[in-house]
Amino acid sequence: MSSLDAPAARHRGRRRRRLWGEGGSSVARWDAEMLGWAVCAVGVAAIGAHAAPLLFPVETASGGAQGIVWTSMAVPVALAFARSRPRGLLRFRVIDLVYGVVFGILLRLVQGAVAGSGDGAAPWPSTFSTDGELPPAFIVDAVVGSLVTPPLEELFFRGVVLVSVFAVLRRGVGGVAARIAAVALSTALFVAAHELTAPRDPSDLVSLTLLGVVAGVFTIGTGRMWPAVVVHVVFNASGFALVAAGTILA
Repeated sequence: MSSLDAPAARHRGRRRRRLWGEGGSSVARWDAEMLGWAVCAVGVAAIGAHAAPLLFPVETASGGAQGIVWTSMAVPVALAFARSRPRGLLRFRVIDLVYGVVFGILLRLVQGAVAGSGDGAAPWPSTFSTDGELPPAFIVDAVVGSLVTPPLEELFFRGVVLVSVFAVLRRGVGGVAARIAAVALSTALFVAAHELTAPRDPSDLVSLTLLGVVAGVFTIGTGRMWPAVVVHVVFNASGFALVAAGTILA
């Protein structure tokens, strides 16, 4: 073999590094223990959200509850990524923005149709106001709810939970069944966490379920979580924008 052929031979002999959806070392430590910590975190978040009015003064109880929920999710996320980084999960493609914007808007339209079919006290998309003005904390809530909460929730539910479920079940039930179970269980925990921390209307539960399924399918289908993050950001941001417009114009 000539010296010119040696690099090509080494390249052919090098094994391709497997993405997380193919198993491998990058998800080996995202195991049943990691999934257990995530489930416990949801319980801590639910208990903390309900205990916040007892732990904090009235004026800071809402912020305290939000802080407990965020911390409960952030700790398992930090622990999981300290163990390993699922290969390809955080990779970004421009098409992810397209996926996110299109499906985020579609989900918001579906949510509006579902909410509009019920008998609510306030017509969608409006919120309770005084003299046509938005609540004082609305802008802060909109920024936090659009740019902070979605990435954190996606890292937790479509990152830690979904990937851990897939990694745990893949060898036992096969790739297809593990993918279906990962989307289903991560969506169920996503909806349960929202319901446990703050009870929701049936229309909200329908919307959360659809959001969880779409975000999960994108993550498991592309191997990347950015489509899910963008879908969630657009869904939340469009909701705040419609609420603001509906309230001011009401």
